[in-house]
Amino acid sequence: MCYITSERRRISVVEYISISGANQWFLGQKHKEFLELKQGRMTVTEYEREFVRLRKYARKYVSTEEIMCKRFVDGLNEDIKLLVRILDLKEFVVLVEWACKAEDFSREKRKADSEARDSENRPMNKPYHSSSKKSRDSFCRSNALVGCQNRDFGNQHVNPKAQATSESSVGSVRNNKPKCQQ
Repeated sequence: MCYITSERRRISVVEYISISGANQWFLGQKHKEFLELKQGRMTVTEYEREFVRLRKYARKYVSTEEIMCKRFVDGLNEDIKLLVRILDLKEFVVLVEWACKAEDFSREKRKADSEARDSENRPMNKPYHSSSKKSRDSFCRSNALVGCQNRDFGNQHVNPKAQATSESSVGSVRNNKPKCQQ
């Protein structure tokens, strides 16, 4: 009986060391993740969520709210960091609010810059959106065939002005009636 008890103790000690080692390893990984955390492609809101999630594993690195704010700002993308850092905010909630506003501003600025760049590259005599071939064809047909009301191709009425212009410009006296196309 004594042998079983001592064997159980040995197993318990081994389990404890294994569990303790695993916990230390896990905490070490979370510390490392926290220290290396950067905004990257995340939004400010996503970055804040990840920052808060990892912060609970690394409280010794953010012992005060001021230190937490500094570390948060350090991980922001450069364009947002530049706008927020000058405010020298020491309240985390306020800092996150301003970082979100800076992100919106930065996004709008990139959009405006992109549109300005696109307009510089566009030739001046061409419209921004070119019409499709289909809409150009239907526009030409509708101007030439103003009188075409029904789908009966034998019974067509052509605008006399369009016909006169067509005949005089070609120099022909033939009666060329355009046909409605579907």
